[in-house]
Amino acid sequence: MKHTPLTFSILAGALATSAAAEAHISAVSPTLIAGKTTVVELSVGHGCEGSDTYAITVEIPKGMISVRPMSSDFGKTSLTYDAADPALVTTVTWQKDDADALPGDTNYYRLAFRAKAPSAPFTSIYYKVHQVCRAADATLSYAEWVALPGEMGEPAAAQAIVPDHLPGWNKYTVPADIADLSVFFSDAHIVWRGTDAYSFNDNTVDLIKGTSGVTLLSADGVKANDEIWVRY
Repeated sequence: MKHTPLTFSILAGALATSAAAEAHISAVSPTLIAGKTTVVELSVGHGCEGSDTYAITVEIPKGMISVRPMSSDFGKTSLTYDAADPALVTTVTWQKDDADALPGDTNYYRLAFRAKAPSAPFTSIYYKVHQVCRAADATLSYAEWVALPGEMGEPAAAQAIVPDHLPGWNKYTVPADIADLSVFFSDAHIVWRGTDAYSFNDNTVDLIKGTSGVTLLSADGVKANDEIWVRY
């Protein structure tokens, strides 16, 4: 028998009795491309203090549209919609049949949905995730992965939004200060600003340091309105 899907309001009310989970729920890919349709996968590494994950509800960030969830080990999904825009998905819930709940926290899960990313390069997007776990005796426990940077609590899953790019050289004007270049350029070969260069790759960093006339660009060295060249 399958329970009625757990609603977001019920999950949000579980904060007072939440049980700490053992590992973060995170996005499998650290980045997504601005304005492009992509598949977002969330990694559920553990349940709650020995109990299997029974249900997951993901809040869809503002600006993310055309959400189409994928079925999984949890079976079909249930959706909620924006009251002002019935076509806009606000949450996706995956919930197991009772018979499929495992007696212990033994399995790793991936849950996915397809969506169009906001056209906001060099920003980050956060997925607030509400986790329900079910023990062998059917007792439910909860974990709330909803904290944004600077907030207390378990962190929301995050992805950096990178600009659309092609293999080779790409030119950008940075819209705002970038505090950590590795967030947006970990998959780039090299980033240039004038005679300054940055790379996430240690071997490339050594080449930059050994090149006359080139200065190593610190990870927080790019400011708003800087023009940069990035090679992928």
